[in-house]
Amino acid sequence: MKSENIWYQTLKLYVDRRVAVIFLMGFSCGIPLLLTASTLNIWLSQRGIQYSEIGYMALTALPYTLKFLWAPFVDHLKLPFLTRWLGRRRAWLFLSQVILIISIFCLGIVKPEKNLGITALLAFIVAFASATQDIVTLAYQTERLRSFQYGAGEAAGIFGYRLGLLLAGAGALYLAEFISWNLVYIIMAMAINIGIVTTLLCEEPHPLIKKTERRKAHLLSWLYEAVICPFTNYMGQKSWLLLLLVMFFYKLGDNMIGNMQNLFYLDLGFSKTDIANASKIFGMWASILGGFVGGVLVVRHGMIKSLFYMGAIHGLGMFGYLILFYAGYNLPLLYATVAVEDITGGMRVTALFAYQMTLCSPAYAATQFALFTSIVHLGRVLCAAPSGWIIEQIGWGHFFALSILSNIPVLVLVWWLSRTLEESLFIFRKIKFWQTKALNFPSN
Repeated sequence: MKSENIWYQTLKLYVDRRVAVIFLMGFSCGIPLLLTASTLNIWLSQRGIQYSEIGYMALTALPYTLKFLWAPFVDHLKLPFLTRWLGRRRAWLFLSQVILIISIFCLGIVKPEKNLGITALLAFIVAFASATQDIVTLAYQTERLRSFQYGAGEAAGIFGYRLGLLLAGAGALYLAEFISWNLVYIIMAMAINIGIVTTLLCEEPHPLIKKTERRKAHLLSWLYEAVICPFTNYMGQKSWLLLLLVMFFYKLGDNMIGNMQNLFYLDLGFSKTDIANASKIFGMWASILGGFVGGVLVVRHGMIKSLFYMGAIHGLGMFGYLILFYAGYNLPLLYATVAVEDITGGMRVTALFAYQMTLCSPAYAATQFALFTSIVHLGRVLCAAPSGWIIEQIGWGHFFALSILSNIPVLVLVWWLSRTLEESLFIFRKIKFWQTKALNFPSN
């Protein structure tokens, strides 16, 4: 009876109004990403743009990796009229969402084959506004939710985010079969209105800031408070550098693979329809399921244990790529590989972001969370860059084996983190127990 009550209270977290708001904000955050990435690339290729030029368009995503640079201003700068009307967080949410609607709409009315420079500029503006929306959404999530809601809130946010990705990815591709790409982008711009409505209807968070932090904010200048304090505050935590290393390397295996999965599937003989249905549609729901499972496990088992065990499970799940490589074209095995990889990947992402929220100070949530997510994105960009060259040198089989093995140093880092924070992991407690038993075993 007690166990059933625990599960009931855990699942009840997902129907809380605050968690529902995070879900809708996540949906608004998920839409812009692919509109400046894979979806835009397909549009450009159909317009006759050369692959080299399409490749350079990837530079328009730089704001996602550099957003911590302007996050301090988002944390503390008041917007004329908007801040008085909506409050600190909602004002920045509203502004970024309005810019997103305008810039995506403008993308929908340009002809990229004739105005590639303008298209690149608009894509950069979309990425900048999207990164700003991410900054504020994560800060809002940290301040508005209670600590026991972090796991459920992150799972709901990822759920909404992935639905937004689904709309801007598979949804946009399906629409493009019947209407022009220009109209597709206009429809995507209108979908951001869900974020606008959510921002206008939700409540402004009022975090409890420690007296020492409030006193420091009054005594120091605004610039020092906005730019220096968030980082010095974070660096005051135990093992702060190790924490950043964990964030940078935590998704090392996935980051090495990067966006090479689709090329791998094509090499095995799968059609684009097979890949879209399995990787985009089915894989999206598998990731969502994994996110919810991860949210429940974080609540039940804590942060550090979840980081370690979900990372280990996902590393084992990556063996599906090797099995598929040696099996060749096999549609059921493709779905099984996607299911295992995306479910365990969703669990791992939830554990990582839920833990990041516990590291943020309410006074500097936007800046600190932007730093954390930028570190994660930087790891993705730097580790994925040489993946194509590695595949050319060693082939798909050895490449996936290397990706699987790359999870070992990540787990070592998390274990080291648990030691520095004095949080023992179950498996290492067992090893230590049997070592003690062996040492104390009476000799003949």
